[in-house]
Amino acid sequence: MAVSTVIRRLPVPVVARATGAHPRTVERWRAGVIPRRRAYLSRLDDLASILALLGPGLSTQAQRQWFTAASAYLGGRRPIDELAAGRIDRARGAAAAYAGGDPT
Repeated sequence: MAVSTVIRRLPVPVVARATGAHPRTVERWRAGVIPRRRAYLSRLDDLASILALLGPGLSTQAQRQWFTAASAYLGGRRPIDELAAGRIDRARGAAAAYAGGDPT
């Protein structure tokens, strides 16, 4: 999934929290400015991989909600908070579990 798709598919606050970028920076990305910092690109790639794990069968709205909902898999924490803390593997694991049929 392309980075531009991730930027458009998820709400600005979710992308900002997951990448550590200011919301205005994310708005600039949406307007067509290409992210230059490697850390941002890396986090956007992480978001893209998680969206890919959640799968095309999940609506855009459901994908947005998944990031901000508490997850039993994560001990009640939200996937977006795990991403913001740099625990990408935990968020990716939660996405894989969700895609595999674990509703948490």
